[in-house]
Amino acid sequence: MGEEAERLVLDVLRSGQLAQGPLVARFEEAFADLVGTRHAVAVSNGTVALVAALEATGVGPGDEVVTSPFTFAATLNAVLQVGATARFADLADGGFLVDPEAVEAAVTGRTRAVLPVHLYGLPADMPRLVETASRRGLVVVEGAAQAHGATVGGRAAGSFGVGCFSFYATKNVALGEGGMVTTDDDELADRLRVLRNQGMRGRYEYEVPGHNYRMTDLQAALGLPQIPDLPRPTSAAVITPPCSPRGSPTSRGS
Repeated sequence: MGEEAERLVLDVLRSGQLAQGPLVARFEEAFADLVGTRHAVAVSNGTVALVAALEATGVGPGDEVVTSPFTFAATLNAVLQVGATARFADLADGGFLVDPEAVEAAVTGRTRAVLPVHLYGLPADMPRLVETASRRGLVVVEGAAQAHGATVGGRAAGSFGVGCFSFYATKNVALGEGGMVTTDDDELADRLRVLRNQGMRGRYEYEVPGHNYRMTDLQAALGLPQIPDLPRPTSAAVITPPCSPRGSPTSRGS
């Protein structure tokens, strides 16, 4: 951490506002610009980024999520936490990433979402996975915890579906803890912001059962100076899979 991070941390300490505040908003704006999406919603860690993304897209009990068997436990934990069932698709030959043909073969009538995992900075074959998801009417949630700045054909990881990033201490954007959900869907971003803040639209204005998934301004202060060091995507979004839930998160019992 450099002098800019130290200065921003001191600014937060002196401001008297430690919880989600103006620096979180600045960090969200900078990260959305990095990924090339309209929205970036900051949360407390990468695991809850996955949970919030699944819940906000309507994935819940009775649904299946096709994902990679070669991933950190948080991927499976997030699927189980929303009450869904994981179906594992095999890896592509000679690599670490899920095989799009195996994903297609794993889809059943109960499949609601595809959750590819970008590993070691290597992004999954998103054009093929998005094509499958669009054709089958599936949500795409990207496990992008290790893919900050990674691109496919000039397009950033986290912009093909609902991107889920981690800022754990070992990541290439490291805040100690923290997470981000990226999306171009205005309604989905709105649901995520309500869910992360105890289900509140405004102060003590509760709309749905929610969670405490908030990021602190101290975390954002550590993250802001790191964003300029990452490469920007060179192409705009082209194909976007469906991400609207079949019902509201609360009506699904999530």
